[in-house]
Amino acid sequence: MDLPFTVEPAADGALLHRRGPTPSSALLAHWADGAALPDGLRWAPGTHAVERLGPTERVIDVDQTNHSVIVDDRVVVKWTTTPLVGPHPGPERVRRLVEAGFEAMPAVWFQLEWRTPDGDWVPAASAVDLVPGASDGWTWCLREARIDLGLVDGPSRPFASELGLVTARMHRALADPADGLVATHGDYHVGQVLRAESDALYVIDFDGNPTLTPAERVAHRPAAYDVAGMLVSLENIGHVVRRYDPDVPESAVIAWTDRVHSEFLESYRREAGDLLEEALLAPYVDEQIDRELAYAAQFLPAWSYVPEAALRRRGRIPGEA
Repeated sequence: MDLPFTVEPAADGALLHRRGPTPSSALLAHWADGAALPDGLRWAPGTHAVERLGPTERVIDVDQTNHSVIVDDRVVVKWTTTPLVGPHPGPERVRRLVEAGFEAMPAVWFQLEWRTPDGDWVPAASAVDLVPGASDGWTWCLREARIDLGLVDGPSRPFASELGLVTARMHRALADPADGLVATHGDYHVGQVLRAESDALYVIDFDGNPTLTPAERVAHRPAAYDVAGMLVSLENIGHVVRRYDPDVPESAVIAWTDRVHSEFLESYRREAGDLLEEALLAPYVDEQIDRELAYAAQFLPAWSYVPEAALRRRGRIPGEA
């Protein structure tokens, strides 16, 4: 069968060897034509109607785990370039959200799934709507903090309340009524939330935390796991602000963090009902900070100042908060 790609493990365990000058466009055309796939590959449908696009492609040139390409300024094709071993959380999470009609994520055209030698289906490629004029979470959230702290001019908006609402709706779509657990996002932080030109928020990347084992990534957890991740992330915004604007008083940053935390949690609780186990928040926050410290030490030393600042604020290491 003539395909615009091959799916097979390389020496480093990575998959998907793209072929031809415009493999992403060819993949979209293969899907739009309803073309068959060989054994071991399958289409996982989304919510977007079949549409044929032009061959224009441009790579998203940012530091990321996967290889992403924009086709015809309409759709983002993400090719998985890391080793794919199962089980993998992506297919289940996306299926649940699609079936629940969750709208706060880019519309899914399809996922191309590959069956591992162990029989697990994993996402080899995916296609989702391009969010027009999208700003990544770290960019727009840092700007919101700097506006609120008087460092730049601009209108402030109740983004934390909106973020809490989106998070709660995501968790309601991913919840298991029988046991109260949630098929959590697993790597939930502001960088996973795009902000469109319309100011709407869109959650992305349901592949889980890449530093965990496959079994840990697919595990269903209490909703507090994701909530704690976002709380730490919002606090980290304040640490970054102080790093680059050291004249901002720590007390002002703490007050901003406390306010957005309160707004996020109030909105989340109102929408999520009894999904949140409050007693789990503090231990999950501590776990997240420790994980960020270990990750920074191994992979990103320049980020170490952030979890270290969080530990100082909690009195776990000496020094000024």
